[in-house]
Amino acid sequence: MSSFKQVYVVRDTRLILVEGMPGTGKSTASQFIHQQLHSNGHLSRWCHEEAETHPVCLFYQPQRHHSWSDYIEDVVSRWQSYAYELHEQDQIDVLDVAILQNHVRSMLIFNCDRNAILDLVCRIESLIASLDPVLIYLRPKDIEKNFRDVVEVRGQRMLELWIESHDQYPYTRRRQVGGFPGFIAFWEEFGEISDQVFEDLAITKVRQDISNNDWIERYRELLDFLELPLPLDSSSSRSLDCFTGKYLPLDTNAASGFELQERDGCLVASVDQPTFDVDRGPIGCFREVRLIPKGKNRFYIAAWPHEVQFKENTTGAIIKMSVSVSDDGWTQFSEVYLKQ
Repeated sequence: MSSFKQVYVVRDTRLILVEGMPGTGKSTASQFIHQQLHSNGHLSRWCHEEAETHPVCLFYQPQRHHSWSDYIEDVVSRWQSYAYELHEQDQIDVLDVAILQNHVRSMLIFNCDRNAILDLVCRIESLIASLDPVLIYLRPKDIEKNFRDVVEVRGQRMLELWIESHDQYPYTRRRQVGGFPGFIAFWEEFGEISDQVFEDLAITKVRQDISNNDWIERYRELLDFLELPLPLDSSSSRSLDCFTGKYLPLDTNAASGFELQERDGCLVASVDQPTFDVDRGPIGCFREVRLIPKGKNRFYIAAWPHEVQFKENTTGAIIKMSVSVSDDGWTQFSEVYLKQ
């Protein structure tokens, strides 16, 4: 039998942009695409939206940018440098958040004219055109339901913090509509601009209208679009029941404990009171996170650049779990939890 590994050809691109509003699964989709590119022989880099090394993360800052022209030129310069960098490298970058939640959102927050926003997008498109970029646009069919679903995963406090921040926006003060209605109104206008950006862009693109979290179907659609094969089965071949239970941190001064449950064929780590502390890692940051099988006793954490390793005793029973970060753009992190 031949040992030759078939490499499927992705569209001739150096850059895949995964865009959308919070809760649409940008990081989950980006991580999945990166893993599938890698498993099929492509050099790939996943740039998580929270990573310090994100190459084009640049929000409008009134203290730094004294005019919209100042900000726009700063943005253009950064994208120009990034495009040059990609031309010099033999890899595909998967950007989790780039144009929409990065520039469009921050410009809308500070009441920038919509035409200026769209003009900036056109300039960015011209800078990256030679990279044959691909845009994946994730759009919720029901924006209010989308954010209520986010609460189910990340906790009510997440929404409260968002609204508290939103109520301080120049956007909110000008429209004089705060609280949850004002928050939704902002994201509806963001959605309108994003829809227009999607329609105007001439690059290769696809739109996923999100109405549920059927990730199997969403993965299939993305792979069909990118001309990649279905994912390889990387399950541990063990029953997930052996991993379920309560876990407490080895360092009692560190993170709180959590419960690991099997749900819809996946392991889900959940806590009652999330911390929203990104630097402390994914377990406990949100109300729940999903684990994705990688190999024997090994898992990825969905939407996070972290990995999980379970350890057995001599009888094969799971006794502890360790979490570590796998991306240079994050604070180096490791945590050990003992199974109760």
